[in-house]
Amino acid sequence: MDEETMWKNMFEKLNELKVNPPTEHESRLQDADGSFFEKFGSLLKQKSYLEETTFKTELEPFGNENENDSGPDSYRCFEAASEPINITPLALEGDIREVESFKEQFVEAAVGMNVEDLYEEILFEICNQFGCEANSVCAEDLLEFIQEVFKISDEKHDDILKLAKLKEPPNLRLNVEVIKAENLLPKDANGFSDPFVTLYLESNATHRYNSSVKHSTLNPIWEEHFSLPIADNPKEEVLIVEIWDFDAAETVKEKVNKLFDVKGVKGLSKLMKEIAQAASTGKHDNELIGRVAITLKSVPTSGITAWHNLEKSSKIKSRGSVLVSLTLSAEKNKRVAIQEHRHLLNLLLMHELDTSQVSEYWWNGNFSTNAELIRSQHAVQSGLTNFDCALSQWIVYSKIHENQKLSFNVFNSLLDVIIPILKVLQTDSEDTKSFWNGVKRILPSCFSIVRKIRAKNVSDKHIVSTLCEVLDIISKIKTLGHPVGEIFPQNIYGFISPMCLNTNNIDEVLIEVINTGVKEWLEYILEGSKSNCNDEPTDEAKLEFLIKLVQMVRSDLQRAMEYFDKHFYHKIRFNYSAIVFKYYDSNIFEICKNNVEDVCSHIKTLHIPEDTLEYSNLLDTKSLNMGTTLFELYLVLKRFVTLGKKQILFSY
Repeated sequence: MDEETMWKNMFEKLNELKVNPPTEHESRLQDADGSFFEKFGSLLKQKSYLEETTFKTELEPFGNENENDSGPDSYRCFEAASEPINITPLALEGDIREVESFKEQFVEAAVGMNVEDLYEEILFEICNQFGCEANSVCAEDLLEFIQEVFKISDEKHDDILKLAKLKEPPNLRLNVEVIKAENLLPKDANGFSDPFVTLYLESNATHRYNSSVKHSTLNPIWEEHFSLPIADNPKEEVLIVEIWDFDAAETVKEKVNKLFDVKGVKGLSKLMKEIAQAASTGKHDNELIGRVAITLKSVPTSGITAWHNLEKSSKIKSRGSVLVSLTLSAEKNKRVAIQEHRHLLNLLLMHELDTSQVSEYWWNGNFSTNAELIRSQHAVQSGLTNFDCALSQWIVYSKIHENQKLSFNVFNSLLDVIIPILKVLQTDSEDTKSFWNGVKRILPSCFSIVRKIRAKNVSDKHIVSTLCEVLDIISKIKTLGHPVGEIFPQNIYGFISPMCLNTNNIDEVLIEVINTGVKEWLEYILEGSKSNCNDEPTDEAKLEFLIKLVQMVRSDLQRAMEYFDKHFYHKIRFNYSAIVFKYYDSNIFEICKNNVEDVCSHIKTLHIPEDTLEYSNLLDTKSLNMGTTLFELYLVLKRFVTLGKKQILFSY
């Protein structure tokens, strides 16, 4: 059971009690347990009320997203209380213990697994930290922090900690990627080398690992991976990386045939030595170009990729450099580790949001120091890759985002890691399905930003930056092609026709979202432009109303062209203002057509005599003025259509 389901079930139970009061037998049960659940329900209700009314700030870029929204309220578990709530203090010690017990049950329900097993695993990892960060962190601080996150009592914490300390230390491995080397020292007569890499741990020098040989180059590229078991304390281990010049077994004749490939006097001297050695002993020896020693205590939990200068004894001469990537990991069942990581992320983030009280859309993915250390230690000790961690964060964060909006930057950075891997995975893989379930949860808030883009002033920097973040997310998701599964549920996208939703096409749904935003804005300005008086408006007032309406619509179109068009086009190849104009054009036509026809039916034909000065008092000035206003409306409409057609031509 996930956290959202639990909240919903609890709320439904409270409603059921309101409709069906407890029987006499049930009342006796409540008396027996001290009405614990009733009191705890009041606490939860008060907490919800405070969170929605007290802790919101004016800094949020898109506060009150669901305010005055005609669409279904699909993003909240339940509404906050609208009346003050009186809390009866829990005075009895037994009640307090029951509350603590309920907290633990709540955490376990949110985690979805045995909370004590997960808690023991995290304590075990804290007691067996590795990585350079472990040197500067107090384990006691981490233990105190994680106890607060899991809401574990002191007594139970002590018991589980004893069990964690009795477990054997993890089997660690050093994961090495030898990426490339540059500017190596030439060792062959042709002015090049045939380099290969040998690496080993200083404590186990006999167990060596060799890379492939790259022939005739001083700038080899390997990109080869190795995994070395660490038997001793990783803080005391040293990795040795050596680059050798490979010398193949060749006869004297084969050596002589290389005479024409010699480069310079130094190359000729090298070749002569090789020929002499082959003739006298027949041996061939690989020659060391350089080596580097890397202490593992300098490797952070997240791993490190760095260049290292090659050395050889006490010689100062530059021998080149090698690029090596190092990470530490422990051996663990990967499926279990991924599930643990997701549950841990859920608890850490819920605790982070609860304690920091940041506004919606403001949490940017940066945990507090203690939370990040625990998260990274679990990832490393579980052997999780960057993709495993990013996908886990995508799944967990998208669920939380449904009710507590996170910054769109969080999802953008995760997509940069996830998308390249998903492109090579099969569409029916579990990872792909899990990713699209996350997309299903995130897109409603993305579309809400596009739909309500007029709710903020463009002078507010947040409106443009947030729109760009949303468009980046949509753009990256679209690179994966057609969605896997249905990602547009009717209960959330009730403002869009089922036929459009059934296509499961992001572009088509986005166009409908833009049109819905235009429709709502048009309805808003139509309502706001109406006269407050109850009398039937005059024909002149009707025309002036149309002129004002067209001017406001044109202003909105101009705003779209100046501020939003470039972002829509550069990021998702959408001509935003052309879509806006098409909707306005069809609807403004109908509004103007009905009103103009009604006005024209009341205008009389003007018969102007030859001597207008003599008969000026006989002219119908009302009809004359009406004609002038009609012409003004024509000019306003012409300017609007001219502006819009430019955008339509551009879109083709």
